[in-house]
Order: sequence, then C-alpha cells, then structure tokens
Amino acid sequence: MDDLLLFAALIVFTILVGSVLGIVAFARTRELRQRIELLEFALRAARTSEPVAEAAPAAASEAAAEAAPAEDAPEAPSPPPETPDAVGDVESPEETAPPVEGEPIAARTSLEEKIGSRWAVWVGGLALGLGGIFLVRYSIEAGLLGPAARVLLGLVFSGLLLAGGEWLRRSGFAEADGPARRAYVPGVLAAAGAVSAFASVYAAYGLYGLIGPAFAFIALGAVGVATLTLALRHGPALAALGLLAAYATPILVSSGEPALLPLVIYLAVVSAATYGVARLRLWRWLAVSATAANILWSLLLSVTVVSIGHAADQLYVAAHFLISLLLAAVVFVTSHAPRDRTADVAFDRTALAVLSLFALPLLAFVAAAGTGALTVTLIAIMALVLMALASEWPAARGLAVTALVVTLLAYGLLNVTVSNIVIDPVTGQPTVADFGDLLASPAGSDYLGIGILLGVILTVAGLAGAIAARGRPQLAVAGAFAAPGLIAFAYLNTSRDLSASPAFAVAALVAAVYLASVTEYLGRRLAVDAKGRDGAIAAYAVGCITALGAALTIAFERGMLTVSLALLVAGIAWVETRRPVAALRPTALAVAAVVIARVVWDPRIVGDDLGTTILFNPLLYGYGVPTLCFAYAAWRFGRTPDDPRPVPIFEALAVVFTALTATIEVHHAMNGGDLFAPVSSLAEQSLLTMVMMAISLGLNWLGARRPSPVMIWGVPLFGGFGLIMAAIGLLIVNNPVLSGEPIDGGAFDGKLLLGYLGPAVMALLIAGLARRRKDLPRYAVPIAATVGGLLVAMWATLAVRAGWHSGNLGWGGVEEGELYAYSAVWLVLGLVVLTVGFVAASRTVRTVAAVIVAGVVAKVFLIDTSGLTGPLRALSFIGLGGVLVAIGLAYQTVLRRQRKSLPEG
Repeated sequence: MDDLLLFAALIVFTILVGSVLGIVAFARTRELRQRIELLEFALRAARTSEPVAEAAPAAASEAAAEAAPAEDAPEAPSPPPETPDAVGDVESPEETAPPVEGEPIAARTSLEEKIGSRWAVWVGGLALGLGGIFLVRYSIEAGLLGPAARVLLGLVFSGLLLAGGEWLRRSGFAEADGPARRAYVPGVLAAAGAVSAFASVYAAYGLYGLIGPAFAFIALGAVGVATLTLALRHGPALAALGLLAAYATPILVSSGEPALLPLVIYLAVVSAATYGVARLRLWRWLAVSATAANILWSLLLSVTVVSIGHAADQLYVAAHFLISLLLAAVVFVTSHAPRDRTADVAFDRTALAVLSLFALPLLAFVAAAGTGALTVTLIAIMALVLMALASEWPAARGLAVTALVVTLLAYGLLNVTVSNIVIDPVTGQPTVADFGDLLASPAGSDYLGIGILLGVILTVAGLAGAIAARGRPQLAVAGAFAAPGLIAFAYLNTSRDLSASPAFAVAALVAAVYLASVTEYLGRRLAVDAKGRDGAIAAYAVGCITALGAALTIAFERGMLTVSLALLVAGIAWVETRRPVAALRPTALAVAAVVIARVVWDPRIVGDDLGTTILFNPLLYGYGVPTLCFAYAAWRFGRTPDDPRPVPIFEALAVVFTALTATIEVHHAMNGGDLFAPVSSLAEQSLLTMVMMAISLGLNWLGARRPSPVMIWGVPLFGGFGLIMAAIGLLIVNNPVLSGEPIDGGAFDGKLLLGYLGPAVMALLIAGLARRRKDLPRYAVPIAATVGGLLVAMWATLAVRAGWHSGNLGWGGVEEGELYAYSAVWLVLGLVVLTVGFVAASRTVRTVAAVIVAGVVAKVFLIDTSGLTGPLRALSFIGLGGVLVAIGLAYQTVLRRQRKSLPEG
C-alpha cells in the first residue's frame, strides 16, 4: 500500500513539475520570438521610408546624416505601450494595444504562432485537469484512497493550480504582450483550479455525502464568487466560468426542507459581486449574463409560488425580483447614463431590452399569485421604477412604453389564476374555463381600486414627463393610453357577456375629456421648437380618440368594437395632418391590423345576434364603417408629404372591405342570415360574380382620376376573379341543368335573366375596357369576350329549355319544337356575333361566328334530320339555307367594299 501511495505521489509530482518547466520554457522562448518580430518590423519600416528620404532636399539629408548618431545598427523602435483590457474581448487582462499599421499579418496569424502560443497552453491546461481526474479515478479503482482523501486531493490539486497561476502572473513569465493574441497562461491555470475546486466540493456533497446541503451551498457559492473575483486579474474567461458556477450552485444543491430566504440573500450577493466585476472591467456582456440569470431565477421562483402558497415565501420571491430589478437599473442606467431630463442623448437599446425582460417574471408572479396586496405592490413599484428611469435618464426613455404595456398586461392577469383552470369531471383533465369565467373578478370593488391606483401612477408620471422631460413622446404615450387601457381591462373583467355598461362608458368619456384637455394644454405650454413636442401632443390626441372609441364600444353592443377601432384609424389620420409625427402612420397600420383580426375572429360582427334583416343589419356598419375609414386614411395620408408607403396599404384595405361589405351582405340575404352556409343558388352566384366585375370597373374609373398601384392591379385581379367565378360558378357548378335548381318562370325566368344576362353584360364591358387599356395583357380581351358570349349562349339555351320544361331543367327528353328552337336561337346568335365582327372589323369575332354557324349546320344535318318530322324539318332546312345565303351575300358586300377602298395600281 505504501508503495502505491508513493507511486501516485510521484505521478502527481511529475505532472506538476513537467507542466511548470514547460511553461517556463515557453516564457523563455517567447522573449526571443518577440525580438525577432520587432527587428522584422524595423526593417519593413525602414524600407517604406526610403522613397520619402530620397525625395527630401539634399541639404536636409546631409544635415540629418550629420545629426544622426554613428551606430553600427539602427535602433529598433520601442513597442507600443500596454493598455488594460476594458471590453472583455481578449484573453488576457494585460493584452497589448492594437498592432501598428503596417505590422506583418503573417506574424499575427501564422499556424506556428497559434500552435505555440495558444493551442499548446489550452491543451496543456486541459491535460492538467484530465491528469488530475485520471489520477483520482485510478486511486478509486485501486482502492487506494477513501472519499475524504479523494476530495482532499482534489482541493490540494486545485490549490496548486491556483498558486501556480498566481506565481506566473507575478513573475512576469506569462505576459501576453506582442503583436499576436496569445492564450493567457495564468488564466488557464486559474480556470482549471476553479473547476477542480468546484468539482471537489460538489463530490463531497453529491457523491460521498461528507457535507450537508447548507455547507455545500455556502462552499460552492464561495467558489463561484471567488472565481468571479479572480477574473479581475485573469480575464473574461474566468468571469464566465465563475458566473456559471455561482448561479448553478442552488440547482446542484437540493434539500428536503428548502428555504427561500438564504437563496434570495445568496443570489443578491452573487449578483452584486458579478455586477461589481462587470463595472470595474467594463464587461457589459457579463452584466447582461447576470441579469439574464436573475430573470431565469425569478421565473423559476414565481412558478414555485403556486405550489408553496405561503405569504413569507411569496415575499421572498418578490424581494428577489425587486433586488434584481434595482441592481439592473443601477448597472445599466443610473451608473453611467447622464441624469439630465433635457439631455439630447440616443437610446440605450441594451438597457431598454434588458430591463424590459423583467416583465416576464412579473407576469409569471402575477399569474401564479393572483390578486393580493403583494402582487399589486409589485406591479406599482415596477411601474414607478420604469417611469422614473424614463423621466430622469433620457437614454432610458423607451422604458415608459414598457411600463405601460407591463402594467396593462399585469392588471389584466390579476384574476387569470390557476384557480380559474378547473378539472373536467368527465375526462379528469385540466381545462380552461370560458372567457367570462376566466376573467371573473373575485372582488369587483378591489379590482377597480387597483385599476385606479395604477392609472394614477402612469397618468401623473406621464403628464409630468410630457411637460419637462426629454423623452416626452414616450412618457406621453404612457400617460395617454393608461386610462383607456385600464378601463377596457376593468370592463372585460366585470362584464362577462360584454354587454353595454353605462358606468364604464362614462368613465371612458371622462378620460377622453381629460386627454383632450391635456392635448390643448401641451399645445399652449410647450415651445414650438421643444424636443418631442409634436409626438407628445399627438400621443394625447390619439389617446383621446381611443378613449372615445372605448366609450362607444362599451356604451353600445359588442359589434361597436370594430367600428370604434376603424374610427380610431380615421382619427389617427386626422391627427397626423395637424401633428405630423412619424410614429402615427405605423400606429394606424397596427390598429388596422387589429380591425382585421377582429373581423376574422367574428365575421358576424355581433355573433349570434346578427339576425335575418336584409341590408340594414350590423354587417352594414361592421364592414361599411371600416371601408370608409380606410378610404379616408388613404386619402388623408396621400395628401401629406410624409412616408407614402402606408397609402397603398390603406387603399387596398378600402377596396377589400368594399368587396367584403357587398359579398357578405349578399350572402347574408340569400341564406337567411347564415354566413357560414355555402353558396345557395344561381342568383347568389350571379350577384357575387357581378360584385367582383363591378369593383373591377369601378377601380378602372377611379384609376383614371387617381393613378395608384392598387387601382392598376386591382382591375385585372377583381376582373379576372369575376370571370373565373362566372366560368366555373355559373356555367358549371350552379348551372340548373347540373345542380337541379328549379326554374318555374319559363323562358324569361328572373333567375336566368339575373344569372346569365347580367354577368354577360359585365363581362362584355370588361372586354371593351381591356381593349382600350394598353397595360393589360393581350389575352384579356378574348377571355372576357368569350366568357360573355358563353353566358349569353347559356342563357339562350336554358331559356329554350325552360320554355318547354317547367321546374327541373335536368337531362331528359327533347321535344320537336324545342329541338327546332335550339337551331333557330343558335343561328340567330351566330348572326349577331357575325354582325358584331363586321362592325368591329374583327376577324377573330367573325371566326367565332363561323364556328357557331358551322355547329348549327352540323346539328341540322345530323340531328334535326332524324329528330324532326313534317313541317319542322322543312322549316329547319329552309331557315338554315336562307341564313347561309344571307351570310354569303354579306361577305360579298364586305369584300366588294374592301376592293373599292384599295388604291388602284
């Protein structure tokens, strides 16, 4: 046994001595390499200066030669001074300054340099750590050391690594100067020592049970904090290691009786130490990482609040959240940003993003804990902190918007607790209650009081900032939208069926009056050239319109929400003409998106209360008002020289909602109020088709007076869609012959006239329009004309069928008179088409007429010969012959005129 222990000790000694000798040898050769690099740099500098020296006057050259000391060799320039690492992007805290211009790149990036100065060191540090692990593993497998000895050996090994790193740092052998970035040897040794110490302590707790949870918690935390402290000397890699170790310690150490107070104190100490190191070394990445760790811990603790349920534990979780929030506010805002309410400074996007992330643990705590004094206090404190930072430190002025959003969401979640999620008695699975039950307020008066408190905080702070602070637009947004937003959430929480509420409508109206007064007050008080003046005034004006919209929505039925939101778009456009603020147009687009979402969520606008009244129903104002508001916004925005991109968007929305208004009203009228029923009849399909074609023609008329991409592209889109609906819906899907729809009115039944002649006229108008417009595709004219002609032919054919058959026009027997009538009608159609071809001088149309006539000829000779008898057969042939002779005479007349019009030659 003694021999084995001696052998193990020799192995450890050999590894340590060999590593130290290797590091010393590396340090010795490093000085020689640096001298060679400096000499190469001096030679290159001398070569680049020769042309300048030759161009200098001869006298100056001679004088310089006399003044220069007579030396055998030129003196090498002194290396650039060393500067401390302040940003955390180097591997050594004593890294040199950036290389001078003209320095050889090969010396900095060669493979030899990387292998010798960086990879060898890191591989050596890894070898040290693995060597210690393998040695301990061997001792365990051989049964040489007990658990306590193994832990002690790991701690001794850790101490030796830390001591070796400190000795190398102080001795100067491991300085990381020179033109190349090299691995910092003391930092590598310190990192290996920290990992070894952390692993040894955790093994004593988790593997062997030598220490209890409390001692392990303190010891591991001490290792993490000590590692962070050593990072001040050994660089950012060690800081990252210490951060990971310190924040992971509470997860690694578990206890049967967990206590939150020690954990909160521990996290506060670790956070303070981490922020201190980050501030001293100016490592913002370290501060951001620590804040992310605190937010994750807050989220984890907030989830445990539900299972714990004790008031003291909830208080500890809230304390950790507030400590983390305040420390982050100090580090990212108050410690370096100028505290000047009038300073014109840029946004600090990092501070805004980091502090805004604290909304996640706050909302998690609110959803977990529910309504209570502690929850309300937490929401109020966060709102106050964010508003104060936005007001006093202009670099963080964006936090005012964060305060508004977080406060509204938290207020809305106060009653959405786990208790609202019930267990289904049938399946035994958790299920979410209805919307009204989910937002059911357990204490209405308390909930309203909380809303008033939060509204006062945001309203007062927002108005104060709008008057005197540099971030007045952002603070004005918080002050202007707090009251309407809180009133809306309070209404949703107390009115389960979203019915009319005069009390909340009056409250919203009072808020609108207040916001209108503030708008006028700021217009008179603020100087014309004050920073953010127009933005603040516009925010309160839009807030006033929002409050009015909320009052309308609450005072009337729930269908008014769509109308209110649409009116808000028009109101924003009106405000923008008087207060041209860049944020208003994106805001109007965002509100328009909400209108679209509202319509998609409930296309019936008022749900089951839609009714069956034709035309004058909630659909008329639910779709018609947004149509007018979008059209007004497009017109108003188009008259100002600001960003023109939203204009075509609002034009497109106006066109789309126009089509929706017409088509939905038609569908509602034709299906007894059921918007989700399929297309019911030929008449409905015809009306829908004509709506699309009419919009195409209307856009063409508007485009001639107001050129716009929407008008240009809308004509072929809606026209083409209408033609497709006609070709598929009228000729095939809803054709009475195929669908079986009854036709009882004879040849001139209203369904047939409306179903085919109306769309035919519209299709022919589109063909004439396409012929005049040169920007449309050439195939648009024949397609539209063909569809129109087919619709006319289908009407004529079905009219003949309906004249002999009442009711069902489906496939069946054909009478002699009906068969003759088909030939006569089609022949007349051929003559009409031929006449149109002659008048329009179109060979294509005349070709179509020839096809029709040829079809009639084929029918007469192939079908009428056997299907007709007596005088009808004779009349069929006589009529056909007379028509063909007339056609021949017509062609001869046209050709004679064409010859006379040709010049003689």
